[in-house]
Amino acid sequence: MPAWLLWLSGIPIATVGAIAWSAWSGRARGPEKALDSVQAYERFRAAMANPTPGLPPRREPGRDGDSRG
Repeated sequence: MPAWLLWLSGIPIATVGAIAWSAWSGRARGPEKALDSVQAYERFRAAMANPTPGLPPRREPGRDGDSRG
């Protein structure tokens, strides 16, 4: 098998993979139970309410020698 053919074979493989992923991600899903949906939303709200650990506090532009403002 020529090397160029092997090198170009990734293009159709990636195309078929993209088509398969698109079909899988766009599939029709059944309705979710109301209780599960409300519980998932409450978990999301609780996660968003907590500050992200490990991030430094934000600085205001133009302070501390910052030239962006």
